[in-house]
This record gives sequence, C-alpha cells and structure tokens, in this order.
Amino acid sequence: MLSKILFSNAEKKILTLSQGGSSPLYVCDIGWHKTPPSHTFGPAVRPYYLLHFIESGKGEIEREGKITPLAKGDAFLILPGEVTTYRADKDEPWTYRWISFAGDFAKELVEETTDLLSMKYRASGLQALRQALDDEICDKVNSLRVLLTALSSIQSVEKRTESLSEESVVSTALRYLEENYFRDIDVASLADSFGYSRAYFTTLFSKRTGKSPYRYLTYVRMEKAKEFLRATEHTVEEIAYSLGFSCVSRFSELFKKYTRLTPLQYRKSEKG
Repeated sequence: MLSKILFSNAEKKILTLSQGGSSPLYVCDIGWHKTPPSHTFGPAVRPYYLLHFIESGKGEIEREGKITPLAKGDAFLILPGEVTTYRADKDEPWTYRWISFAGDFAKELVEETTDLLSMKYRASGLQALRQALDDEICDKVNSLRVLLTALSSIQSVEKRTESLSEESVVSTALRYLEENYFRDIDVASLADSFGYSRAYFTTLFSKRTGKSPYRYLTYVRMEKAKEFLRATEHTVEEIAYSLGFSCVSRFSELFKKYTRLTPLQYRKSEKG
C-alpha cells in the first residue's frame, strides 16, 4: 500500500492510500478540514463508506430532504451511493476529520458496528485520526488499525449488547481474561466494550463468578505462573513479564500471597 499527501495547507489536509490488488477491507483516504463559514459540499455520492468526526464547531447534513444538525462530539456516516449534502454553520463553522473505506467486508463491518447514521464518538477515534495524519501513515496494517479504532469509538451500545444476555456477557469476559491474561487489561475498558459502567460490570461479574474481574484475572495469572514454574526453566523475571506484570517484585508478592511460597520455593517443592 502506498500513500501520499494529496493536499495540505492551513485549512485542509488529505492523505490518500492506494490499495494494490484486491482486498476485503481497505482505507481510501484520511483527512482534516477546517471549513469556512457556510461551507457546503454536495449533493454528492461516493463509492465508499465515509465517516466524519466533528472536532469543533457545528453544521448539518441533509439526506433525502431530512436535515440533521450536528456539533462537536458528533460523528456521521455516509454510505456508498447515498446522496448527501453537508453544510458548515455560518457563525461557528465546523472542523472535522474523516476516514473513508471500502471492500467486500466493509458492509458487514459497519453492520456489526452500528445501525445509526449519526452518533456520538469516543475520544479514541478522533485521536487515532489525528495521529494518522500527523504521522502520515503509509502501510496497510496501521491504516486498518486506525479504521478499527475509529469504528470502535462509534460502536453503539445496542450493537454491542443486543445479542448478549448478562450470562453471555460474563462468559465472554471470562474467556477474554483467560485468553489475554498476559495483556495490560483495564477493567473499565472491558466493561465499556459491553456497554456497562465499571461498577455495574464488576457487580454482575462478581455475582456470577464469586470474584471481581481483577481477582479473577489474578487467579488466572497465578495458575499460569504455577504451570510455568513446574514445566519450564524460565526465570522468575521472564515468567512475570509473560504474565503481564511490569514489576517482578509485584508478581512475587502476589504469588506468595496466593500460594504462601515464593516462586522459587514453589518450583523447588514441585520438582523435589
């Protein structure tokens, strides 16, 4: 994948990404525009999906005669082949960032993200687009990372939770913790991925498992640590980092609290 700056000045910057060969999902361009008062674009159609994040100011989008006012903190999605016109406010014109994408998988991905055409976005999406332009990203992996971050930041609660009962939410969370114990896991972010507050998610998780998410993660890590100590010759430091700890002393402290033995004492007791 090659990229180039198509246009750049004090009010606008566009990074185009040309896709070589066929791909089920690819980014077409990423851009930023500080619009003048009453700036209008359209009516127009596009051959790809186009997602805008309003960074400041306000404006409106018109689809099939229906006008939707939008402002800072809002995002809006334009579908392939859809006729739209959007206009900046005459007193507080908007500044927005966008990402366009296409491919056979694009439609399915959007359907898994949201069924809305305008929505609120979380800060992570805007930051990803901002960083992409600052760094002038030029490879497929990073452009898709930016796209997925942007889509994740608009993913609606309804889409995230509509097919998950509370029991399924906990089962999914358990599986995630068991398969990702080596990562730096943030319980608040995990809760948000299901559309719950940290407090509600912790209560739900604890009610069904008898442990808080953090205690369950610690349990998984300590069981993995015992397995490492029994079956490998890895050092305590190597094991600590492999389990997601950034501090060896913290790992040793938790392990002793969990088993009443230091990691080396446990290894010696298991190997005779």
